[in-house]
Parts: sequence; C-alpha cells; structure tokens
Amino acid sequence: MIDDKNWDAIEPWMIDIRRIIHRRPELGLETPETTRLVESVLDGLGIAHTRPSEYGVKGIIGGDKPGGAVLLRADMDALPIPERNDLPFKSEIEGRMHACGHDCHTAMLLGAARYLKDNTSILKRPVVLMFQPGEEGPGGALPMIEGGVLENPTVTEACQVHVTSDLKAGLIGLTAGPSSGACDDFTMTVLGRGGHGSAPHDGIDAIYVSAAIIQAVQSLVSREQDPFDPLVVAIGTIHGGFRENVIADRVEMTGTIRTLTPQSRERAVRRFREVVEGVVKTHNARVELVVDPGYPPLVADISWTRRVKEILVAELGSEAVVDVPASLGVEDFAYIAERVPGLCLDVGIVGDQFTTGLHSPGLIVDERGLKAGAAAFTAVALRS
Repeated sequence: MIDDKNWDAIEPWMIDIRRIIHRRPELGLETPETTRLVESVLDGLGIAHTRPSEYGVKGIIGGDKPGGAVLLRADMDALPIPERNDLPFKSEIEGRMHACGHDCHTAMLLGAARYLKDNTSILKRPVVLMFQPGEEGPGGALPMIEGGVLENPTVTEACQVHVTSDLKAGLIGLTAGPSSGACDDFTMTVLGRGGHGSAPHDGIDAIYVSAAIIQAVQSLVSREQDPFDPLVVAIGTIHGGFRENVIADRVEMTGTIRTLTPQSRERAVRRFREVVEGVVKTHNARVELVVDPGYPPLVADISWTRRVKEILVAELGSEAVVDVPASLGVEDFAYIAERVPGLCLDVGIVGDQFTTGLHSPGLIVDERGLKAGAAAFTAVALRS
C-alpha cells in the first residue's frame, strides 16, 4: 500500500497542509483556524463531518458499511513554546509552536482520509475520523466523547498516531498493554512560622520542612514501588523566602506524579499525601496540598495491538514495524481506550536534520514520516 502511486500525490499535499498548520499554532481547546482548515479539506474531499465539541471535528467515511466502525484520531493543538528554528514555514505566532507534532498528526489523518475516500468501495466497515483539540490541556477527548464521537456509527476499535523522536522516519512503533502514563499534578504550600535567621528555634522553617518533604517523597519511588512498575515523583517548581537572614514562613511547590497502571496510580497518590502530611506533622508545620487528577493511563488492548501489528507488517513490511517500550508521557486518547480497544501508532520523525526531542523549541521533523503514519492509518482502516 505504501508504494501505491496514489501516495505520490498525497504525500506532498500532506506536507503542504502540515506546514500551513505549523505556521498558525493554536492552544488548548481554542483551535478555530485549524478546525476550519480541517473542515475545508474534508469538504473538498466530499467527506461528511460534524462537530461533537466546539472545535472538535468528526468525519465519517463509508457510513453505510456494515459492522462496527474503526476510529482514527489526530490531535490539533500546539504548545506555548517559542520556536527557535529558522524554517521557511516556522511559527508566525510569538510564543507558540507545534513542538509535539500535532500538526503532523492532523496532516497524516487528512492524508489517510483522502486515500480512504478514493477507495471507499473496498472498505469493510465505517471509518470515523476524530480531529481533537486540547490534548496538551485541558483535555479535548472527553468533550468529544460526550458529544457522540463514538456513536452513529458505533465505534468498536480505535487508534491514534503520535510522532516520536525515538524512531527514524519511516518506522512505526507499537506497544501492547500499558502504553502511556497517568498524570496527577500537585500544588503544595508549606506553612511554617517566620523569624530571624539568627534564632531558628523561634520559628518553623518552611524551607527546611520543604527539603524534608522533597527527600521523603522520593522514598516512594526507591523503597516502596516495584522497580518493574514505573513511578516518577517530580518537583517542578519551588518558591519561598524573603532574604538571607529571615526564616521563611511559607514555601510553594508544584510537581507531578506519573504512573503506568490504575492500581499504581491510586496507591502512589494516597501514599504521597500520607508522606507529605507525616513530614509536616513531624516538624510542627502545616501544609495545603491539592492534587489535580490528570489523564488516566493509556492501556493498549493486547489482542487489538496484535491484530494491527499483523496488518502493518503485511502492508508496510516487517522492517518498518517495531515494538517500543511504554512511556510515562500522558495522552488523553486514554479516555477513548477506556471505552473501546485502542492503541497508539508511534511514528518516527528522526532524519538528518534532527536536533532535539519533542516539546522543544528546536524540534525539526523529518516529513518523510508523514507518509508512513498516513499509510499505517490507512492500512488499519482497510484491513481490520
């Protein structure tokens, strides 16, 4: 399939779309320009579409086919990161960039849509195209689910693409079982009692207590967690104190807890609270702790993943399909995978110009990866 002559026309068309989207990055759930572009392309292809959420787009190909539908998902939002590349199509909006490759995802899905529309007659079942905003936050999958993206036609399997800087362009990676992590972010305010630095015994040093907390919570990783079941507790920011000779009465911290299974998630968050509160009590301080539940872990259905791997090996060749390890990065496609068998197609983007990984202002994508991702999407739709 990847050598079909249709791709000779589709590939440069996809790259052009990707570059248009790259120039005009949009954040979160507010993707009006990207959404209008997607709808315009679908109109040009003659593909019916609706909006299950304000800026989320659902397209349907072969809606009259029998059986359950397969859903193909791409996200559309960018990141608040300034681009530091001097590309002819670099971001035109200050402080924003498609540093996670969602411009590539959207272009891949549109490329697959074009191919599938041209070959509707050989589709075995309906295909649902899901163009989603807000993956980087606050989360666009749930609003689209609530808006009926999994209904009419009924979706029975799903897959998404995500570019990866761990694979060369042209390779597709698959993970069966736990695939992406859960994310629970926290804010913490440690409250002590201020005083003069010459008399620490008269105060309760919030900086000292915070240091004890930072040390103690790492024991959850090193001494309580099965080393074969990943857990990360990371402190991302810490702010406190007034000057060199003042005992700080207040320290604010933020961080994240990453786990790979629902069971580990529940335990890690519970024990994190217990350890923090225990340390604070030991030092006669107080704490205000808020844990913000993020996306759940993405667990790729094992039988569905095996089936897709067989399809991709048959269509793209065994050398183009590889097994990849799980990641503690998070992905709100997990909400789809909680409801129907789902998986992620990791699409390699590393080429000769590669400089940095994802979420970096210097990311450069080898655009040959777009063809591989679109062809993988297409193979799943046609052969599953």
